Amino acid sequence: MIILKKIRSWSKPYLRNIIGRKKVDWSMFEHGSTIPKQFYEDFTEANQHQSVKVGESVPVKLIHNNRSYKASLRYVDRSRSNMEPVLQLRYDTNRELKELIKNVFSTSYRYINNQRNGEKQKKSVNVPDEIAEFIDFYKTDKPFVYKMEFQSKSNGDSIMPSFWWVNQGQTYAQEKDGGFLWAPQKSKQGRAVSHHVRLLEAKVGDLVFCYSAMELKAIGIVKKEAVEATKPTEIASHDWHREGYLVELEYFELHPIIQKDEIPLDWRLNEDGPFDVNGNLKQGYFFQVSESFAIKLYKKFAERFGIEVKAIMEQNTKDEEILTIREKTKNSYMPIKEVVNHIYSYIRSKGFYYKKEEIANLFLSLKTKPFVILSGISGTGKTKLVQWFAESIGANEENGQFTLIPIRPDWNDGSDLLGYVDIKDEFKEGPLTKVIKRAISHPDLPYFVLLDEMNLARVEYYFSDILSIMESRKWEEGKIVSSNLLTKETAGFDLKLPNNIYIIGTVNMDETTHPFSKKVLDRANTIEFNRIELGNLSFLESSEEIEPIIIGNKTFASNYLHLKDIYNENSELVKRVSHELERINEALQLTNSHVGYRVRDEICFYVVYSEKAGLFREKQALDYCILQKILPRISGSSSGTDQMLRKLYLLFTNKRLEDDIDTAQIDLASARYPRSAAKVLEMWRRLGEDGFTSFWIS
Repeated sequence: MIILKKIRSWSKPYLRNIIGRKKVDWSMFEHGSTIPKQFYEDFTEANQHQSVKVGESVPVKLIHNNRSYKASLRYVDRSRSNMEPVLQLRYDTNRELKELIKNVFSTSYRYINNQRNGEKQKKSVNVPDEIAEFIDFYKTDKPFVYKMEFQSKSNGDSIMPSFWWVNQGQTYAQEKDGGFLWAPQKSKQGRAVSHHVRLLEAKVGDLVFCYSAMELKAIGIVKKEAVEATKPTEIASHDWHREGYLVELEYFELHPIIQKDEIPLDWRLNEDGPFDVNGNLKQGYFFQVSESFAIKLYKKFAERFGIEVKAIMEQNTKDEEILTIREKTKNSYMPIKEVVNHIYSYIRSKGFYYKKEEIANLFLSLKTKPFVILSGISGTGKTKLVQWFAESIGANEENGQFTLIPIRPDWNDGSDLLGYVDIKDEFKEGPLTKVIKRAISHPDLPYFVLLDEMNLARVEYYFSDILSIMESRKWEEGKIVSSNLLTKETAGFDLKLPNNIYIIGTVNMDETTHPFSKKVLDRANTIEFNRIELGNLSFLESSEEIEPIIIGNKTFASNYLHLKDIYNENSELVKRVSHELERINEALQLTNSHVGYRVRDEICFYVVYSEKAGLFREKQALDYCILQKILPRISGSSSGTDQMLRKLYLLFTNKRLEDDIDTAQIDLASARYPRSAAKVLEMWRRLGEDGFTSFWIS
């Protein structure tokens, strides 16, 4: 690899967007690093040309694996000691980051610690090159926010090779016989070509998929990194510039070769590098491909790979499985109650006040069914609630795990969300399709979609396909799978609804919006946010900032689809809940508003999840379910509606509603289901005053 500069323990490899590479030494375990003067301009450029003044300390965010760590960039004034000021990257008080660095770079930590053992003075220890470890700092699109990539040898892990794809065309035979890859430095017009310059990024041990004439012909192993070289005599073309880049490559032919169409189309569509939007090969020479794509190719065609390549791929497949297990363990073991407490604390730290019970209810609703409706008057923070909820567990717009889709009033079918075929007969992906494809690529992470003001258009028109596919989910080989949301006939690829997509819609009820049909309400938990406490400012007194914690999808994913999934272990609970719903259905039948099996099953799931996590008592959980799964279905103006509301109130409180009762004086604290009783009382009052009532406040 080409090193542009090297000053003491800092260096700058020829890598895109890199600020600098820091060799891990004792200072990195204690407080950070002093930055050599020769790297000041690199940090200034990364900070979008905002410089740090002498004596100033600027907050910095260090990002690793989508997690943010606090640090600072300090320009230390040393004029009192007659010394020049120095720029330092510091994180002295960030214990979490220091522990992470110690754990990841345990090889360096142990070596340095052993060398310092018994020394009265803390001497400087240089880690030998053969076990040296590094932190690469990359610039992002924001100033004072740097991405960290770790080059570690800890616990016997090797640094993963990168995987590349080369489109060789007619030069394949010459390059294979010569044992190299070569590309000109400039185009015919004299401009640098990015997919040629990319040869400089290939490292010794990297694997290259060699493609020519619609066939994947060989796998190459990089033997020497790129050097500047004139065009080899083996290459016959005289049209290119003579000066170029050359990588030494050892070729191992595939037997038999892999035809392009043998590579599944959905793999090509999900892989940006060498493939275009239709899954065909781009015009260009050298592209990086993802590790997951390379491993999938190997697993599908393993018998065609040579022994030498197999040895590398088997090790990487093993490493991938180990890393996945570690990540799953790290991300999913946190008990649900602790997850809820963390989300609540995070939202509170952002200056928003919601009760912990409300956060627990939202969590349980999403786990029960990945579609939730948040209703309430405008200005109660419904949109922000969802954003902070997602962000608290590491899902944000930057990493693509949180997406806000504003709904337009003119949407009348699913094409606005999913996509459409244009006049060129090409499929244009909709915003939801893009999120689903990302979610399929990362099944261990949750993806949240916020449909903002979702009832500005008729939900039944543009969302019916998604609702139907959500109901098609079934168990298949121990996994939850759905029917196709999009098919090859319409989109050019099959697309299913994955088990790590969570859709939340915010709604207002006024003259600009549309009501919901029972088809929609049956398939969602509808949570109201109408409680306003303007005088409660206690949540603003806490200045503690809570950092997000990356939580895997296992914490949020549904474990149950059918009542039989929970019955054996929870038969008595299912019987109690079903009995209670039968009593409620007797009242609902007065206006044909009674619920069916789907609602019964999902209420049972909610109560079981709540009980296992220790979030609510059974009656509390059932109260929430009645409020958000049953009562939203009720509306009307008839005497039957009046009788039904009276019956429900009697069931919920063991008290009768009398015509002359003062609803403002009623105390529901001792009611069987206080939240549901309060809502029924409000709906009954509005029926008497307006001659019509519904669940919704407009």
